[in-house]
Amino acid sequence: MVMGPVGIGFPTSTSGVTTISGCDLLVGLSKFINDYWEDTTTSAGSATFNTLVDTSLSRFGDDQIIDFYVRITGAGNLQYEVRRITQFVSSTGTVFVDPPFSEQVPTSLDYQIHRYDPSLKFQCLDEARLRDDVFEHAFRLIYDDTSTSDGLSDWYDINPDIRSGPMYIFVEDPQSVNTDWNVLSNPVGDSLTNWTATNTTATIVNESNIDRLIPKYDTSCMKLATAASTTGTLAQTVGSMSITASEAAGRRMTFGMWVYTKDTSGVKIQLTDDDGDTPSSLHGGTGWELLTVEKNISPTNATTLTATLIVAGGTTGATAFFNRAWLYYGESNLIQDVYPWREAHLIRRDATTQKVQLSWIPTNGRQIRMVGRQYLSELGSVASTQCTNTMELDEGTAQILYGAAAEILYEREGLTTEEFESIARRIQIIDRKKDATKAWGYIIPQIPTIRSPYQ
Repeated sequence: MVMGPVGIGFPTSTSGVTTISGCDLLVGLSKFINDYWEDTTTSAGSATFNTLVDTSLSRFGDDQIIDFYVRITGAGNLQYEVRRITQFVSSTGTVFVDPPFSEQVPTSLDYQIHRYDPSLKFQCLDEARLRDDVFEHAFRLIYDDTSTSDGLSDWYDINPDIRSGPMYIFVEDPQSVNTDWNVLSNPVGDSLTNWTATNTTATIVNESNIDRLIPKYDTSCMKLATAASTTGTLAQTVGSMSITASEAAGRRMTFGMWVYTKDTSGVKIQLTDDDGDTPSSLHGGTGWELLTVEKNISPTNATTLTATLIVAGGTTGATAFFNRAWLYYGESNLIQDVYPWREAHLIRRDATTQKVQLSWIPTNGRQIRMVGRQYLSELGSVASTQCTNTMELDEGTAQILYGAAAEILYEREGLTTEEFESIARRIQIIDRKKDATKAWGYIIPQIPTIRSPYQ
């Protein structure tokens, strides 16, 4: 689960994070270093596939763009192909490349011209995100809710996706299911009443000091065991709920359920109305996870409203446990963001240990939310995907990335001091603006004062 804590300036969901695509980052870096030309071919290239024609290029001299690179951006088989320019005829706007393109370049095809290899620019962008001076200002926030207290230990593993921190730790405050706004019957899952199991064996598991994690909150919960190559379901239909199907028509509803499983391939929940099914994302197989799904109920809904837990057996079978469920009008944040208790903690991270120690032992069954930092997402080296891959940046923080990537690019290319001068001043300006740029992105978590020498 990747959700954000409430009340400290973090987003409550990763879905609202601003991102920039790899293609846009390539353009941004190119403009940052004044190395960018984009236009459209005015006629078809040669049948030998080694030319591109655009009369607007006549603004350049015959030798001005030799050894530059052409990158095709228009849709089609040639998209994202990059070729070096070996000859240029200014009078006709004809660019000769080597090696030839994979097919003839048509007319009205979008392209770019770069002084520096676009593939190298992508590499520099990926390398820049790993630099300490960039990571300090431009990063991904990681929200990890996968740890569950057993009521005995105050030490917890740090998710390896959290590279820096965790800076904040929160402890869950359980949300009651016995509320007026929860329309489900028997939402605790401590009996089979009002729930129908199909193609799966449903039993009740009682609280025991031997097993400190199941049930999660209550004295008992439901266990579902599905055989291999079988999809089992546990469902509650509208006839058992405190509303009718027609009363839900035209309303936005959320179905949520705490589910424990170690299966990573086939456990989810779904909400069904007259128009069909809307499933949640798959369970991550990490233990207790709050699955949620939101659905706009059909305006003409009259007969159907069903909340379902799906446990697909796969090749070896699957087991899942259910403890507390909700179905209500409104958004999922009502049950997702119940993490009010901020914890002081001690971090121990070295070559062999990746642990965090809380200042007290939470009650068993409580989720532990860790908030830390990770590098920006990688664009990668595959041309077909590096353009659509994204980094978690806005236009402000992207300037920091461009400055670092430009420095790496010029180091790679072995530019002279004179050549570097034109961009060096711009990089210096970006460096001076780094503190101000923080305000354009996330509120940056600060390292807690309680920490060990292992930090």
